[in-house]
Amino acid sequence: MKPNFVATKSKCAVVNFGSILACILIIPIFILIFRIMAISKYKIEFYDDKIITYSGLINKKKRQTAFVGVTSVNVEQSLFGRMFNYGTIEVDCVGMWDIDTTYIKNPSELEIYLQTRIVKAPQTNMYVQM
Repeated sequence: MKPNFVATKSKCAVVNFGSILACILIIPIFILIFRIMAISKYKIEFYDDKIITYSGLINKKKRQTAFVGVTSVNVEQSLFGRMFNYGTIEVDCVGMWDIDTTYIKNPSELEIYLQTRIVKAPQTNMYVQM
């Protein structure tokens, strides 16, 4: 026997103000929380001869790099960086600097430490003979 009439729910009813607001606000909040948790796990350890970086929230990463010497150090801070004490450290060094030093907490302290590791150019006496 067939029914005389079948009533179904409209799929358009799911797309309402609350659903749109949830997609616009809730998903970015979860992404923001995940990024905050991931960045809180990032750590750089400096030793006399090496640098070890730890990163990752789900996939843990440990990376070891030789630390030969630094030739110059620059700090960049935005307005918010000065207000909340974070910044980007630009390092010129012997070899290649491939360590992520963006959004470092207390950048002036890292700058002071890296300035103690600046390699001095050897003094050579170069005389031109004529």
